[in-house]
Amino acid sequence: MATRSICLTIVLLLSLNIFSQREREEILGTWLVASGSHQVSEKVSIPTIGLLRYYEPFHHYELSFFRTGICYGFSPKLSGTLGYAYLNSEPFIQSKEAKGAFYQHWLYSQLTFKDKMGNFNISHRYRLENRWIQSTTGTDLRHRIRYRLKGSYPLGNRFYLCASNEIFIALQEPLFNQNRLYFGMGHKFNSSLKLEVGFMKNHFSTANYEYLRIEFVFKTDFRKRHKS
Repeated sequence: MATRSICLTIVLLLSLNIFSQREREEILGTWLVASGSHQVSEKVSIPTIGLLRYYEPFHHYELSFFRTGICYGFSPKLSGTLGYAYLNSEPFIQSKEAKGAFYQHWLYSQLTFKDKMGNFNISHRYRLENRWIQSTTGTDLRHRIRYRLKGSYPLGNRFYLCASNEIFIALQEPLFNQNRLYFGMGHKFNSSLKLEVGFMKNHFSTANYEYLRIEFVFKTDFRKRHKS
């Protein structure tokens, strides 16, 4: 009888642990993003992106992120970027890599290739990131590469569908870092401003997270001011 009670207790505890883990993962988090492209000459532009991320809908802060750089357009289809990024996160992030991290400094380089297949707009983005991660145990330098395939399809003049998948591969063990799958819809207010709203599935080796992603995308052109 005692053995039976112990077994039942163990099963109950395991069940509660699995349920609580699923419950945490199934909460829909939020990404709030503002990304811009600022043209300074015919070939050169400055990209900027600011991000706030929450574990729950607009609640329970997870991290803030800012990235910028210098982008050079080799052709209408191919561009290259060198830049810097800063990340500030809470110490209780559940992914194994980021647990205990307070802030990170990144240097990155990337190539972006854009193409068109009928009405589909397609882009391939390749990025190398060198990240200095500050935690309670000190500073750790880590490297990873990322590949993102993104596509969009117009629905008339204003609306469009968009989807992307991005895989992150570490240059140290373990090799698999994460994967981000995204589906959304966008609305163009004008040639310089648009809004995208969609769903993102963020997969790690030990956990999966789901997010509502809201992004404002804007463009500025300093060449016009210079000419005036």
